[in-house]
Amino acid sequence: MSNELIDNLGEIVATRITVYNLLPYFLDPTATEAYLCRLYELTPEQVAAARAFVLNNLDTVLAQHLKIEERIAAGNPPQVIEQAKKTHAAFVGFQKWLDERHQAETRTRARESSSELGQNGSECFPTWFNERESHAAEGT
Repeated sequence: MSNELIDNLGEIVATRITVYNLLPYFLDPTATEAYLCRLYELTPEQVAAARAFVLNNLDTVLAQHLKIEERIAAGNPPQVIEQAKKTHAAFVGFQKWLDERHQAETRTRARESSSELGQNGSECFPTWFNERESHAAEGT
C-alpha cells in the first residue's frame, strides 16, 4: 500500500506533502488520523501509508528529519538575508510611489471637478444638470 502512495523521497504521491511534514504529528499521541486528514486534506489511506513509510524507514527518516531541523535552526545564510532586505526596500519604494500616484490623481480629479463646476456658473451641480435646466427653461 505505501509503495504506491509514497514515493522514494517520502512524498505523498500527487501532493507536496512529505512524511517529514507529518512526522511531528506521528510523534504526538494526541494527533489523530482524522485530524491529519482534515489538516492536510489527505485520505486515511495516505496517512496510513505515510505512517508505514516512517515505521519501515525509521533510521533514515529520523536522520533526515534531524538535518531538516538543523537547517531550520541555522536560519538563512547572509546573502539570502541581504536579498530579502533589498526586496523589502524595493517593495516599500513601490508602495510609496503608488501612494504618491494615487494622491496626485485624486488632486487632479478634484481640480478638474472644481474647474468644471466653475465654468458653468454653478458650484452645486455638475455640468449635465445645468444643461438639463437650461434646456427646460428654453422649452426644448
